[in-house]
Amino acid sequence: MLQKKLFLAIAVASVTLLTGCSDGDEGDDVSIVIESEGGVDGVGGDEPADPGLSGDCASLTAASFVSCDANTGNATLSGTIDQDYTLTSDREWRLDGTVSVGSGNVTVADATAVQAIKDAGVTLTIEPGTNVRAFDTGSLLVTRGSMLLADGTASAPITFSSVADSDFDGYGEWGGVIIQGFAPQYGQGGTGACFGAGEVCNIEGEGGTEVSVYGGNEADDNSGIIRYVRIAEGGLIAGPDNEINGLTLQGVGHGTVIEYVQVHNNLDDGVEWFGGTVNARYLVLTGNDDDDIDFDEGYQGNIQYAIIQKDPNKDTPTGSNDPRGIEANSSDGDYTPETEAVLANITVVGSAVNNDPDSSKGEQPGMRLRGALTVSIYNSSVDGFDTGCIRIDDADTDENAATGDADGLEAFSNVTLVNVIGDCEDGFYDKRAADTESNIASTGLSYSSSYAINEAAAQLSEAPAINAVNNGSGFAFDQTDYVGAVDPNASSAWWLGWIIEGSLVDAAMPAAADFVSCDNSTNICTVTGTIDEDYRFINGYEWRLDGEVLVGTGNIAIASQAEKDAVIANGVTLTIEPGVEVRAFDDGSLLVTRGSKLIADGTAASPITFSSVSDEDYDGEGEWGGVIVQGFAPQYGAGGTGACFGAGETWCNVEGEGGTVVGRFGGSDADDNSGIIRYVRIAEGGLVAGPNNEINGLTLQGVGHGTVVEYVHVHNNLDDGVEWFGGTVNARYLVLTNNDDDDIDYDEGYQGNIQYAIIRKNPSKSSPTGSNDPRGIEANSSDADFVPETEAVLANILVLGSDVNNDATSSKGEQPGMRLRGALTTSIYNTAVKDFDTGCIRIDDADTDDNAATGDADGLEAFSTVTLVNVIGDCEDGFYDKRMADTETGTIGDTSFTVGIDSAYAIGGSVGELSSAPTITAVDNGSGFSFEETDFIGAVEPGTEEADAWWSGWIIEGALD
Repeated sequence: MLQKKLFLAIAVASVTLLTGCSDGDEGDDVSIVIESEGGVDGVGGDEPADPGLSGDCASLTAASFVSCDANTGNATLSGTIDQDYTLTSDREWRLDGTVSVGSGNVTVADATAVQAIKDAGVTLTIEPGTNVRAFDTGSLLVTRGSMLLADGTASAPITFSSVADSDFDGYGEWGGVIIQGFAPQYGQGGTGACFGAGEVCNIEGEGGTEVSVYGGNEADDNSGIIRYVRIAEGGLIAGPDNEINGLTLQGVGHGTVIEYVQVHNNLDDGVEWFGGTVNARYLVLTGNDDDDIDFDEGYQGNIQYAIIQKDPNKDTPTGSNDPRGIEANSSDGDYTPETEAVLANITVVGSAVNNDPDSSKGEQPGMRLRGALTVSIYNSSVDGFDTGCIRIDDADTDENAATGDADGLEAFSNVTLVNVIGDCEDGFYDKRAADTESNIASTGLSYSSSYAINEAAAQLSEAPAINAVNNGSGFAFDQTDYVGAVDPNASSAWWLGWIIEGSLVDAAMPAAADFVSCDNSTNICTVTGTIDEDYRFINGYEWRLDGEVLVGTGNIAIASQAEKDAVIANGVTLTIEPGVEVRAFDDGSLLVTRGSKLIADGTAASPITFSSVSDEDYDGEGEWGGVIVQGFAPQYGAGGTGACFGAGETWCNVEGEGGTVVGRFGGSDADDNSGIIRYVRIAEGGLVAGPNNEINGLTLQGVGHGTVVEYVHVHNNLDDGVEWFGGTVNARYLVLTNNDDDDIDYDEGYQGNIQYAIIRKNPSKSSPTGSNDPRGIEANSSDADFVPETEAVLANILVLGSDVNNDATSSKGEQPGMRLRGALTTSIYNTAVKDFDTGCIRIDDADTDDNAATGDADGLEAFSTVTLVNVIGDCEDGFYDKRMADTETGTIGDTSFTVGIDSAYAIGGSVGELSSAPTITAVDNGSGFSFEETDFIGAVEPGTEEADAWWSGWIIEGALD
């Protein structure tokens, strides 16, 4: 699943992470400082750097706890660091056994003993760019009263790993980093603060036999700085249920700084808080085999910005691990009601490792929040956890499942979720819903190269107020208006350049398939033939169409219900990520066959673009084909022959136009779903496939109303912009510019609704190509080809002509702005037509026997039914080119004024303003489509600033200049 979901085209350079496991013996306070200056070559992403100081031990500061290899210059730490000491970046440092900083993990009896520990505390400083590698028994334990100053930089992070190998792909090859402090811890079972009525704590910590005790009553305790730190390959099993986390925080106070930390491939948790108050920002937690963020025992703090990715290369967890993204608190009799945290901007991505029902603990949710805790989560996402995104549990405090809360011994968790979205197979919640929720949604999720969420659901209209846990730190959340750990509009990602190289990159590679070939040196993938499996065009690569590329094989002739069912069962989905560029060779086109789907769901900030490989801009015409989408919705035959499907049948075999392999479409399913086409730009298409067989920019053949079509721009197409052949799919927010034939064209029994479209004919072209007859809107076919089932309602359309439609010497002569013909039914509201010299609107009926001499005298005339409400025009020869509409309401025609257009493409002055909004009744095609009832004429409300217009910022630059 992760291979399909995550796509990072940017290499990840390096990772900094600290992991600490607690239990400390009494002893002197020690401070450990890890300095972050002067990294060495190779640090910041690759293998641990070799300082290249063969046998240089003379410059090493001598101490009883350090030894130096005269051959390599490597220094080994062992025992207790009992003085201030600095690990320099000019050599490799090794941990042999549990290396303690200070001796504060001893039992204390009173405040005097606590002060003595502080007075004896030491500081370990680690310089930026330093590599610390541990033997299999190695770990680093910073005891309370002492400090670790591991303050790396983005260009020179500090790295902890093992000596077992030179890379970072191991698991459990050493222990981890454990930090202890004097901050409060709270006991399980509601037993309260560890210091009780006194001042001291002696809590046994987990993480090995030498961890010993921690804790106190000082919320602001300071254990140092852990910044730009990477911790990899840890998680040594110290004993039953006593593994070592990557970074363990035991009673650590909010005077400590934790930010820009990566934990990678830890066999246990990534970061675990046991009580304490230390806040954290900017965490990257990758490949960890148990939980990634785990807090309990009265932790009271705040966490903002974390990327969690479960191991994409592992199918099942090790031993009894239950790999969740977030676990908070303990369950039932171990409940700790003092636990309280606020989390914001967390991205959690699962993989097969958390979805194995045969593992020791079975499938796991993305988050498990349990045991009478209080948690608020904002602007976060969970993806790829089949059993459910979030599980919330209360605590049966006497652990008597038979009585539940009937005996009054239930303690309830209090969970608030605000702007949390998920994509999990069995649903959002695995058990009960949150106590308070706002903007909770299940939606497909994909990621850009910066690990920002691509989907529009991640863009918020405003930032929610995020209030921190008041732990005394004064922590303030960044108030963000997006979901996930990375801002989609940021110029670069905060994790880029310092995390471990490759730890997020595996998902960036396009999936291998026999229909695609990729050149990773140029980031170009070429697609040919038939896409016969679910596939994703990922961001960071250019995708090229070589020939007619099919999605699925549903364009075959169908002869039975069983064959139709097989087409649906074998359907595939092509997903195109926001921001992707798809460029076609001159014979290229994309055909999405019925039964399959196209999910092209761009965003305003990152639209999807189709164009040609011929040039770098978008000013060509007919340089490739176009996008064709087919479905199982009804089509109706020319000449009044009725529905394409026969009695008792749900399929059709209508021959489609648009190339040599288009094949068949249609059926009886009005609600058929062919996917999503949103924030998509299609340019330079319209390849001539044969006589009267050009390819439109977007062709919709029997497409059902379960499909989403909105925010679509077709530019410089040699044929039509968008053409409907039957079907029921509605559309909103279309921009159709410089197309050489019609812009909106519907026929063959199309039954649907269209609102908001800007149509502008090419202002730089004086005559159309070949036999094109460039109108803004063409509806239905004429005379003997009439299709009386065609019915549409259009509202808020702006149609602007140019010289290209006014050339009397062209093949088809001057053209009207709209031609409505062939016994159709159409209602048009709040619309304007300008600059079509021969007339704004032409309405034709159908002489169904094609005998112009008799007209309707022989009773073989079929009449169109056209209703116009608030439709104005500014056309040289008048409003109507032939006959009037059957029904007119409001302002109609009136060419006594000039229709002026401002920079937002709204109608200027009072011309476009209405005294009230008319009621617009949609075609009842089963979709429940509802028109927005507008009190203005045209596609954009008058008074709108250009920057605020619905088309601004995502269409092809300059297309409306």
